[in-house]
Amino acid sequence: MTSPKDKIARLMAARRVAVVGASNDPAKLTGRPIAYMLRRGFSGEIVPVNPSRTEVQGLKAYPSLAALDRPVDLAIIGTAATQVEAVIAEGVAAGIRSYVVLSSGFSEHDAEGARLQARLTALADEHDVGIVGPNCLGVINAETGLIASFTTAMEENALVPGGFGFVSQSGALGAYWLDLVLQAGLGVSRWVTTGNECDIDLAAGIGMLVDDPGTRVIGAYVEDVKHGAAFRAALVAAARAGKPVFLIKAGRSSAGAVAAASHTGAIAGEDRVYDAFFAQFGAVRVDSVTALIEAAKLVLHGAVPAGERVGVLSVSGGAGVMLADAIEESGLAFPRLAPETARALAGVLPGYSKPQNPLDLTANVLSDTGMFRKTLAVMGAAAEVDACVLFIGLMHSIADVLAETILAARTASGKPFVVVWIGAPRPVVARLEAAGIPVYGDIPAAVTALAHVMHGARAQARAAGLGDASPDAAPGAGARQLTEWRSKARLREMGGLALPDGVLVAAPEAVASALADLPGPYAAKLQSPQMPHKSEHGAVILGLADADAAAVAVADLLARGAAAGVTCEGVLIECMVGFDMELIAGLRRDPVFGAMLVVGRGGVEVELTPDVAMGFLPLGAAEIEAMLRGLRCARLFDGFRGRPPVDVAALAGALARLGERFLAEPRIEEIEINPLVVRGASAVALDALVKEAS
Repeated sequence: MTSPKDKIARLMAARRVAVVGASNDPAKLTGRPIAYMLRRGFSGEIVPVNPSRTEVQGLKAYPSLAALDRPVDLAIIGTAATQVEAVIAEGVAAGIRSYVVLSSGFSEHDAEGARLQARLTALADEHDVGIVGPNCLGVINAETGLIASFTTAMEENALVPGGFGFVSQSGALGAYWLDLVLQAGLGVSRWVTTGNECDIDLAAGIGMLVDDPGTRVIGAYVEDVKHGAAFRAALVAAARAGKPVFLIKAGRSSAGAVAAASHTGAIAGEDRVYDAFFAQFGAVRVDSVTALIEAAKLVLHGAVPAGERVGVLSVSGGAGVMLADAIEESGLAFPRLAPETARALAGVLPGYSKPQNPLDLTANVLSDTGMFRKTLAVMGAAAEVDACVLFIGLMHSIADVLAETILAARTASGKPFVVVWIGAPRPVVARLEAAGIPVYGDIPAAVTALAHVMHGARAQARAAGLGDASPDAAPGAGARQLTEWRSKARLREMGGLALPDGVLVAAPEAVASALADLPGPYAAKLQSPQMPHKSEHGAVILGLADADAAAVAVADLLARGAAAGVTCEGVLIECMVGFDMELIAGLRRDPVFGAMLVVGRGGVEVELTPDVAMGFLPLGAAEIEAMLRGLRCARLFDGFRGRPPVDVAALAGALARLGERFLAEPRIEEIEINPLVVRGASAVALDALVKEAS
């Protein structure tokens, strides 16, 4: 069977293309692809199919796919939804292996539409054909001029080939991207809108762009990922190929998430899971189509710095400070100038300008463009700077001189120059960008683009070294929640974490003998599968000094359980453990992305202000330690107000071993340890919940 990414690659290479339901009107849905390809010089052959016409838009038309003189590589279908299945079946019989279904009225419409769509999926699987859509805006290959789309973005824009590829689950967002990129003159490689994804999906589109030699940077609009393993493989492949991936993910709210019984499930809301997935596997999430394009512009212009140290030059002191603030807030480095750089600048700057980063060139540039040239040369040569960001405002009278100076400095330096020019003349912008110097209209856009690119480079460097994902069992139906007592028994079998000493008692009379060898003080906890979070129900009593106090607590807790009408296994009595810090550690099987680890600050209030990190298994000890070190509370690991430091490496190692066992135990669907308490080198699972398949 052909892989989905190879299916879309095959479709993109189509040289003979049929348009089913072809219209003679170039404004109609099935007339637009023909008109666009004729106007943009498609290098292949267009074959209209229309039983009512012998000619469409000056081209010979055929009554059906079965009547073609020879097979085509691709059929574009814009018929009514009820006719699409029959058209594809006819095309399969005629040897056609690729289809773009523009028609709507499928799963996005109603139950009957969903059934029609399911039959298209069955056709694709049975006959190994590739289908984009249905309910999509189509695809474009700018290299060949293939425009299997009715998007209005192609009404006026020229189809400029370039290195920017885009995959979108929304036709409209894909059209907006296409229009903006073409207007900016950046150039397009491949463009795919996946629609309802009956066959070819987002992951396949990204995988195709990774393999495409003409694509240098990948953009995507994501609504939901259907095949997590394939999406993961596509992102890792992009990282290994050195192709940055910038994407927009719609829907930051957790309104659609299913409520979970565990804190882990509640914390790992859908949007947080996506964020963690993108970060681990090298994709950068951006907030808008323009932000995506602005980040890609740095890559397409060859202006990605080798490092994150930024030197700032500005004709305005205030703008220089704003740039410095934005750079620091974005997490980029803002180095102090080396003594030799400062001395060289002092020799060319006016006496009232300080040789520092940011460097204020002042309005003196207007009367002394030679000073501008010399300072750019010094800053561009500074070893402590990886990229120069230059702010200019207006200065139309000397714009050509400034542009010439910037071009010369960039050539001499060999480092990226990024220009923020408010009110820049359009010809100057075009000249600079043609030479690989990106120009931005304001400070936030430039700094955000730099941050996205540099953070993405770091993330891709990590992702490129990741091993392939292990096969992971999907969460099943009918899982049962174990009590804490039974959950801890499972953890003991799995090994890796310490647990408090304790006993399960069924009655107050059994307490004295059960605690004979266990020192106090004690904690008593009612054990019921209907009360996973016992503190919420008053089912935990702490600080019991001796067996007599524990017996009273047992009687009290059993009475509470009876009054609540819950099933009780008994009362767990454990030796209390001292600690300095509470953490949470959770392992769960996400229905899309697979097994994942959640670690963070723990306790009963964990959901109020979550301080957590997430990662997808398998994870090594070093990766888990990095997750722990990235928490807001990480300073506490190094000792706080006289407390001993936490052995973070040992804790990470224990969690890594637990993660390995979790992957090896597919019946276990979720483990939550909250709190996981730490003191020095000691880490103890004070409370635990395990959910496993029935």
